[in-house]
Amino acid sequence: MNTFLLRDVVNADSSASISDYGAHVLTWTPAGQPPVIWRPAAVQLREGTAIRGGVPIIFPWFNTGWDGGRPVSKQPKHGFGRVSFWAFDETAVTDRHVRYTLDSADFGDDLLAQLNSGDHPRFHATYDVEIGERIAMTLTVTNDGDEPLTYEAALHTYLHVGDVERIAVHGLESCDYLDNTQPGVPHCSATGEPITFDGMVDRTYLRGDEADAPLAIDDPVLGRTIEIINAGAPQAVVWNPGQAAGDAMGDLAVGEWRGFVCVEAVARLDRSVTLAPGQTHTLSQTLSVR
Repeated sequence: MNTFLLRDVVNADSSASISDYGAHVLTWTPAGQPPVIWRPAAVQLREGTAIRGGVPIIFPWFNTGWDGGRPVSKQPKHGFGRVSFWAFDETAVTDRHVRYTLDSADFGDDLLAQLNSGDHPRFHATYDVEIGERIAMTLTVTNDGDEPLTYEAALHTYLHVGDVERIAVHGLESCDYLDNTQPGVPHCSATGEPITFDGMVDRTYLRGDEADAPLAIDDPVLGRTIEIINAGAPQAVVWNPGQAAGDAMGDLAVGEWRGFVCVEAVARLDRSVTLAPGQTHTLSQTLSVR
């Protein structure tokens, strides 16, 4: 029987809490700082239900998926990676590193058939978390099958801020984006301005050649800047539900929406990952504070 184990990692530089369910990083707190990775005051742990906050691993599809240039209706939403128990690698654990694995052999053919990858998709996923002055989270997927494997993935990171309506996200000023709050999800031109928040924001930024450039969240309330480096992620999703939607969420207390912003490392839609047999892809996000 699976159990909800929470593993605490503590060293001189920082501390983190990670759940085997979803290989889900719940918190990361550098020494002498407020938490950087945000979680709600009451975390709901229930099999089959995604954990709010922390760093959900979205895999192998984003939202309800994408196929043939159009959205489809795969279930569960955001894939099965975030609602599955991952295998904890006891041989790899230190006070600065943990590793989890997930394998297609753990799932039934009906679930795997939703992948856009032939009749018998096979994969092996490894998730490494390095904890120190920075936290680095790395999802590595290998195609173990005999046919190409196509999937979407994201690290859906919730970052703790003093007041989302007073922060600014820098580094995406020159990127076009998809506005997920609007009917038809229109393609919008780059604004040339930092991202600020007044109501719901839900955008998929198309990063192109700038995909590895650092992003930064300036937070005047907490008096710090969070630096974000994504790799292997051609897009970045920026999301906050705003007051109306945030206060209506059943797994958030009233007003908790104000304390976080999601800045995600993403490969989705027409920038999904396709692996030939034997190929590997790595998607990662590294966070630090200054």
